[in-house]
Amino acid sequence: MNDKHYKLGVFYGADPDTEMLAQKFIGNLINDDQFCKACELYEQNVKCDHCRENLKNYSGSVYFYEKIGENVPGFIENPEDYLPKNIPQVEFLLVVGIHQDLLSGLPEYLKNTKIKAVIVPIENPKWVPPGLQVQIINDFEQFGIQAAFPKPFCSLSKELNEHNREGFNITKDRNYILEFIEYFKIGVPIISFLLNKEGNAILDSCVLQSAPCGSTYFILQQLKSKYISNGELSLNERISKAHHSYPCNASMDQDSILKDSILHVGGYLIRNEIRKKLNLPLDEGQKLVYVIK
Repeated sequence: MNDKHYKLGVFYGADPDTEMLAQKFIGNLINDDQFCKACELYEQNVKCDHCRENLKNYSGSVYFYEKIGENVPGFIENPEDYLPKNIPQVEFLLVVGIHQDLLSGLPEYLKNTKIKAVIVPIENPKWVPPGLQVQIINDFEQFGIQAAFPKPFCSLSKELNEHNREGFNITKDRNYILEFIEYFKIGVPIISFLLNKEGNAILDSCVLQSAPCGSTYFILQQLKSKYISNGELSLNERISKAHHSYPCNASMDQDSILKDSILHVGGYLIRNEIRKKLNLPLDEGQKLVYVIK
């Protein structure tokens, strides 16, 4: 799949916070020198170790990046009147926090395009109510367009699971969704570690698939040269502190489907991936305790 060249377009909402989140997702893909400043902000004695310097730059794949929904009425009867008149030919469309009426009009709007899949990350419970999500999934399926609604974005996976359910989070046909994940190497974090001979300290790490915001690289960077045998809580605190310091894109508001905040779920995903690769028990039911110093 990697010998292909896919084109990605981005629609994002008019809210300043939404624009910031979209910029972070695209910044991670473009990977320019100015994207990640997390180490500089983390602690005075931490310097950038250039963990991203050898990552692929996907700037050639980002074909358009457009804000939609400015100065629209509260209720939009005809969404096509507020969507771009023309859309460049791309295989994938990323839709971040747009007006719900515009979102509901996307399947009809895109039905005659060559778009293979639409990714609608949900970083805030207010973006896409569950009923609307099911309706839009069904509409996309009727037009033969694949779609995914990962909540949070870093839950997007090649595997069907509690965060990737057919008919709710993802369309029944999903081969193009899998190609999106494989091509851009983003979704649920997948990592590996190099440990010392004793197996109690992390010497190096590798990101095989990153959270779309890029936080996976930063979190692993903060675990290098750290001992993992001085108490499980200490490891969890290090992960949560790094996760918070990046910071995570997602909302702290309680989500009715997840029964937790979307931010907490993002934290569970990276924490349990790390614990799994260190052969430690998973503890999905425990909430993160953010350590702020």
